[in-house]
Amino acid sequence: MPELPEVETLVRELKPHVIGKTIHKVIIYRSLPILPLKPGKFIQSVESKIIVDLTRRAKYLIFHLKPELYLLTHLRMTGKFLLKNHLKLPGKYHRLWFHLGKQKLLVFEDVRCLGKMELATKVTISQKLSRLGAEPLSKKLNISYFHKRCNETIRPIKAVLMDQSKIAGIGNIYASEILFKAGIHPERQAKFLNPLERKQIIQTIKLILKKAIQLQGTTVSDFRRVDDKSGRFQNFLNVYGKVGQPCPKCAQLIQRIVQYQRSTFFCPHCQH
Repeated sequence: MPELPEVETLVRELKPHVIGKTIHKVIIYRSLPILPLKPGKFIQSVESKIIVDLTRRAKYLIFHLKPELYLLTHLRMTGKFLLKNHLKLPGKYHRLWFHLGKQKLLVFEDVRCLGKMELATKVTISQKLSRLGAEPLSKKLNISYFHKRCNETIRPIKAVLMDQSKIAGIGNIYASEILFKAGIHPERQAKFLNPLERKQIIQTIKLILKKAIQLQGTTVSDFRRVDDKSGRFQNFLNVYGKVGQPCPKCAQLIQRIVQYQRSTFFCPHCQH
């Protein structure tokens, strides 16, 4: 699933091509389960709108439309936006086409059809966004905020990092990498981490995510940028997906465990 760095990469790459463009025509090749509205209603609401901005909140892309309307998109497992010149026929997994004029096409592609789109007249009224926690790269994620979030739970620290109501945008890949870099075992209970360990985790969150954004995200399976190219951070992963391989720090073998039905990768020697 695309995480914060992948979605931020898409936003940055899409922006120069879509800001100021009018959505002249929308073609829906598959609406369910992507759209909550009936296809005709969605088309009527979006066509003729101008894209005035494109932002990100956690793992959501937010298209700011004029007259005032917001198109919120969550890519889930295999969703992606691609920029294409005029196409005569849709690709096998094309779900929506947004015609932006001058033969420019914004394509939403989704192999597994798990992506979601919704419309809102105001971003603040979106229930999905209102439930999200602090942005990892914002000033809100500070020592005071993190202390409170850790002290209110005895869950493992990896589960806390992936809890979108506490910290929004971190998924399985980056949670494993953050904890390795910070030297914290993923099964440690958040409540019992000491202040120095918590500070180290916050600093590492920001460091890892900034580097991943700089390298256009991580491609380990489905993520592609708007030009259909891969990200590059996968070349710098230390533990994720590397079970049985030597730790880059101590050479002991990376281990894998399952937490909350998700794989966790770590070094038993370097992470305490």
